[in-house]
Amino acid sequence: MSWEGKDGEGLADAYRVWEIKANREERQRLQRLYLRLSSAVRQACKALEERLGKDFREDPKKFSEELIREASKTAGLPKGLFWYAVEWRRMVAEARRQSKMRSRFTPPPVPLLVKVVGNGNRLHGNSSAIAVLDASRGELRIPSANIAVRLRPSLVRAVLEDLERFGDAKLTLWLTAKGRLRLVAHRKARPAWWDGEGKLAVVAVDVNSSHGLYLMAFAFDDKVRLVAQRVLKPPNTALLRLLAAIMTSYSKLGSWDQAVERFRERRDVRRLRRARREFAVEVALRLAERLRAKVNLTPERAERVAGQASRKVKKVNEDWVRGVLRELRALIRKLMEEGYLVVIVADVPRAESLRGSQLQRTLLRAARRLENLALYEGARWFELRNNVSGKQCPMCGAWGVEVRKRYYRCPKCNLEWTRDWAAAFNAAKLFLKVCDAKKQLEALQSWLSQHPRAPTHGTRERSGH
Repeated sequence: MSWEGKDGEGLADAYRVWEIKANREERQRLQRLYLRLSSAVRQACKALEERLGKDFREDPKKFSEELIREASKTAGLPKGLFWYAVEWRRMVAEARRQSKMRSRFTPPPVPLLVKVVGNGNRLHGNSSAIAVLDASRGELRIPSANIAVRLRPSLVRAVLEDLERFGDAKLTLWLTAKGRLRLVAHRKARPAWWDGEGKLAVVAVDVNSSHGLYLMAFAFDDKVRLVAQRVLKPPNTALLRLLAAIMTSYSKLGSWDQAVERFRERRDVRRLRRARREFAVEVALRLAERLRAKVNLTPERAERVAGQASRKVKKVNEDWVRGVLRELRALIRKLMEEGYLVVIVADVPRAESLRGSQLQRTLLRAARRLENLALYEGARWFELRNNVSGKQCPMCGAWGVEVRKRYYRCPKCNLEWTRDWAAAFNAAKLFLKVCDAKKQLEALQSWLSQHPRAPTHGTRERSGH
């Protein structure tokens, strides 16, 4: 574990992504556009390989203009739609390489140049960009493909705010094979560096494999203040996941009784029983029985129901991750506007320790996106290489005695705490130790002695916020 890198060292890629909602008709047109673009690029690459041989294969970027011209001619579409043809070719090669470990190849999105206009003026981007985000009308247009999609006012405001805040941000529009659109802001960010002086804000995040994210944020200037203490719990999707499992078993076996029997033997179902949560299993079975009685539930229909339930789980979890990012972004920006250098200190469980956890993918995805968020916003990401223990006393570091589930008491200083809050607090302390920030560390210890209930039930102190 170390506090690596200094201000001015290197640049890293950071992104912010907005999903753009389109109706079914618009998605169908976008799918057809994707097919035309991807097919034209493939044909153009083949033609240039035949004409130029290994020169093109070894350095396609050198022949970018030729590729754009050839693809435009093949598809009968404007050249602007093929601005990133070389980059897309590289993305396809990378996706194919990664797909060797998976059962199916997922084609990468096609990037398009985009410009932002408002009240007749160009606000951002290349004047020749083929996609237009019209801020005054609240729509995204691709005129050459006869596509216009309405945008949420909140999305337009967020884009304009980011372009004003980050002068180096570049916008691209990503078109997926399924006809979905993502607006991507990309910037080369320089990791922040704290020299031991000045105003510092430490946002400590403990990623718990069963309970979500526990967050404590401290601001250090002439004194230390707790500016945020939050629990960000993921939604309970157990019922949907169990329903999907029942329906999947029935779709494969074709016999309801056998499907129920196999469902009861599943590892996750047995785990719920051991945790005395068998009521969730029984509720899922009753729901499945009602559904079976209400409709003529064939194995084919059961497969569709399973797919719908799984997609709903994915959407609910993704909405939660976005909510976490929204809260952290607001907190980081507020602190930075007040002149603090912000460091996100994260205690992320290793993937092996999360294996088998129902929240594995959701939590690890949230952690990775928090890392990107910190970089994009100009904060610093500091991930502990060795997980801190919530069983250690936040005050003196002694190992606590469990008095009830996840509650501990220190045998030396008699402090009480819960594992999750203690882990977040200990992560903040460990970061300050690594930085050799003795003044801030002493201030944090003094603050805890004045607010001993903070690592148990939280505190209402929010000075200046």
